[in-house]
Amino acid sequence: MATALNLSVLKAFDVLDLFGETRPELSVEIAARELRMTNATAHRFLTTLEVAGVLTAMRRGVYAPGPRLSRLGRMAEDLSPLPPSLQTLLDRLRQDLGESVMACRYTPRGPLCVAVSLAQRSISVQIRTGTTLPMMQTAQGRLFLAGMSPRDRAQWLASQGECQDTLTALEPLLTHLQAEGHALNQGDNEPDIAAISVPIVVEGRTVLTLSTFGTLSRFDEAFFECAESVLKQAATELMAAMAA
Repeated sequence: MATALNLSVLKAFDVLDLFGETRPELSVEIAARELRMTNATAHRFLTTLEVAGVLTAMRRGVYAPGPRLSRLGRMAEDLSPLPPSLQTLLDRLRQDLGESVMACRYTPRGPLCVAVSLAQRSISVQIRTGTTLPMMQTAQGRLFLAGMSPRDRAQWLASQGECQDTLTALEPLLTHLQAEGHALNQGDNEPDIAAISVPIVVEGRTVLTLSTFGTLSRFDEAFFECAESVLKQAATELMAAMAA
């Protein structure tokens, strides 16, 4: 029997995921809108996190990360740091492919960009570290879902309040992605944006994804084939470095 989950704890972490580089403060109204809850419920979550020291009230109804969250963040980086060679690897991939490249970590709300190397183009897709991508509509998110056990996917579904039918419809694709070892996005999330992503698997768990992304018009079949080979080779290098 699966262990019952405390959904309030999961929802509290969803609240924290709303913070980012472009959103250093969070209001009750934004939390309520993006997490599909009432203002009263959002206020209760934010106030509770303030009492716990995780958030700090900046002014009425507006909160920022608090001292306890900062301490936990530093501890997480110390205990589970990114590979030292990651940024150098991304910069090399950007030069080899001529497109932007990023690495993402898993969060329940979706893949979190933790490192990026942007293409030097006058017109390019801009994604910054701290950006959270949708889970089911992106190559990165689908890889994380494909790497989960059925039980973990069911728990993720419960935590996010997603419709079971939506995930069930994705199951054949997730099985295919796990076998192929890469995922494509051809305008699935944004009409003019494409991506190809590969998983970084450590001890049977997908801990990161590597992906290149850009405008859909430049990502033709030949580029996808080239990028798949380049990214998979880079993933092999990174996994070896992480295992050393």
